[in-house]
Amino acid sequence: MIRAQPRVRIGDGSYVQEIVLTLDGSDVSRQAIPHAVTLAKQTGASVVLVQVTDSEAQIMMRTAGVGMEQMAAGQITADIAAESVAAERAEAEKNLATVKAQLASEGVTSVTTVIRQGYAGDEIVAVANEENADVVVIATHGRSGLSRVIMGSVADHVVRNASTASVLLVRAAE
Repeated sequence: MIRAQPRVRIGDGSYVQEIVLTLDGSDVSRQAIPHAVTLAKQTGASVVLVQVTDSEAQIMMRTAGVGMEQMAAGQITADIAAESVAAERAEAEKNLATVKAQLASEGVTSVTTVIRQGYAGDEIVAVANEENADVVVIATHGRSGLSRVIMGSVADHVVRNASTASVLLVRAAE
């Protein structure tokens, strides 16, 4: 557990009422599921499954200037971005439904799902605050040094900015 808040008491369940489990559809993110299940079963807490997808603006920024004619680029990029956002949302809905069913089969039945668009770190923190989460469970690659500086870390952002919830980092086996 990293940066635990004083109100969270693991084990007796009197204070842990809401768990946010972050997912992105990857095998790495799925490694956090057993930890959230164990915590939810021990405390009787509800679980909010969160997946963040890219916004149209993020997609357009990534694809800007990749060899398209300048005049046509805006419309083509906007159309492609809209299609990409729709596809990502559909994939996120499918992923969250699968995980929700998995949790139900393991005895965790108080589960809701949230799909957001934007920067994953910011959106996870926002959901944790909105849901008044007691614990955020997130898998991490455990990168350090230059690779972390270059790639950034959603987990690091959540740890530093989720001021109302404790954060449980699960170091993923790759």
